[in-house]
Amino acid sequence: MIKIVVVGASGKMGRTICRGILDEKDMELVGAVSLQEVGRDIGELVGFGLTGVEIVDSLDKLINMTPQVLIDFSHHSAVDKSVAWAVERGVHVIVGTTGLSQDQLRRYQELSLSSQSNIFIAPNMAIGAVLMMKLSQLASRYFEDCEIIELHHDQKADSPSGTALHTAELLQGIREREGRTAQHEVEKVTCSRGGLYHNVHIHSIRLPGLVAHQEVIFGTKGQTLIIRHDSTDRGCYLPGLFRAVRSIQNRRGFTYGLDKLLDIG
Repeated sequence: MIKIVVVGASGKMGRTICRGILDEKDMELVGAVSLQEVGRDIGELVGFGLTGVEIVDSLDKLINMTPQVLIDFSHHSAVDKSVAWAVERGVHVIVGTTGLSQDQLRRYQELSLSSQSNIFIAPNMAIGAVLMMKLSQLASRYFEDCEIIELHHDQKADSPSGTALHTAELLQGIREREGRTAQHEVEKVTCSRGGLYHNVHIHSIRLPGLVAHQEVIFGTKGQTLIIRHDSTDRGCYLPGLFRAVRSIQNRRGFTYGLDKLLDIG
């Protein structure tokens, strides 16, 4: 039985994760941390029934807890505390929160190598999204240009999304292309062409009713190609997340990206 603590447990994604853990036969939810719904039984909150696990507002209040894995889907500003708490106790860490800086990633890598805690971070836990990025990387070898449109719910804290940024980083051919913006091009409204990251234009859309969506639009002479992934329910992240949970004890050190857990080359 894999004993797990979830940080950000009362959020939309946190509730989905907690419910998913409670449904798995080889996992046990032993702790739930959030600044909301403090004192409430997490099972009752997610419609599972009483579990005896009450939500606390700090990891330090998980007295005498011996989890094997900490999952953090809270906010990038809170991840440092989660990682520090886990590393001090030899607990493995899985982070699905986006918006982490390169400095944070470097620190986590160093911590994983100097401790007993393995750390796994993924900008997107949806297997379909990982395949979308991999296919986009392949397509970028054959098309002259591309742009990324990412669409998320209006409560998302960061833009562009971590998935869009990571996708742009993978598009080697596009990234190295010179003359990305036409010389005659004029933006009548600032940023109407989106933000430029690694030589790729990224457009962020935030609207109620959306969950998480991204399309990468490629163009070359006489043709276009659109590769799109849609998350219609937050449950789409659970298969990838639980793959990470079940494998993290055997992945020494620091791992970045769900693709490392998939046999996709």
